[in-house]
Amino acid sequence: MIRRATSFRRGLTIVELLAALAVTSIVAAAVVTTASAIRVGLDGQAEASRETARVARVQARIADHLFRARMILHHAGDEALLWLPAEAFDGSASNANDFDRIDRNELRWYVFDRTSRCLVMQRTANRNDRTACGLSTDWPALRTTLAAAGALERSVVLEGVQDAEFVADGFDPCSDRRLWLRVELDAGSGGGELLFGGVLSALQRHGGCQ
Repeated sequence: MIRRATSFRRGLTIVELLAALAVTSIVAAAVVTTASAIRVGLDGQAEASRETARVARVQARIADHLFRARMILHHAGDEALLWLPAEAFDGSASNANDFDRIDRNELRWYVFDRTSRCLVMQRTANRNDRTACGLSTDWPALRTTLAAAGALERSVVLEGVQDAEFVADGFDPCSDRRLWLRVELDAGSGGGELLFGGVLSALQRHGGCQ
């Protein structure tokens, strides 16, 4: 059973405002950091501006998912898995079990596809798939099984990726709070190395945590 953090989402206006500012700061910092690298690799200012905007959209998407995620369930090399609850915790006993259960439709895989050289996000094609998963699930095997059955839908997050690697601050969902993706763009996208990612807003621990 996942143990809820007592400070998780109180719904206060000031807390929501601060949270929005935090996500905005993460995105802004990433854009400022990567813009100069992109301009060095591209000749035209208009093309550099388009690449900068594209990178900003990627960072905003990843930062939003990290902010809303309860846990980094898995990460290894070219893939990472986030748990994004479908329901909000309202403090009542009636939805506590649903909130603490990891359902398939709450999983978001970020994967570097080396064949198409792009970063993709995968989720269940059936948005109502409430099949429960344990914390000890073999997540790479589950993704392979679902993909083979045609049960995953895929959306391209970033094209023109030469190489990519996911890095977290540990290897335990009980303690991992920070996830980064190092991306090396190909020459057609300006080249250079970029860093996407951020910090979970509130790490959610389970009963086995020390």
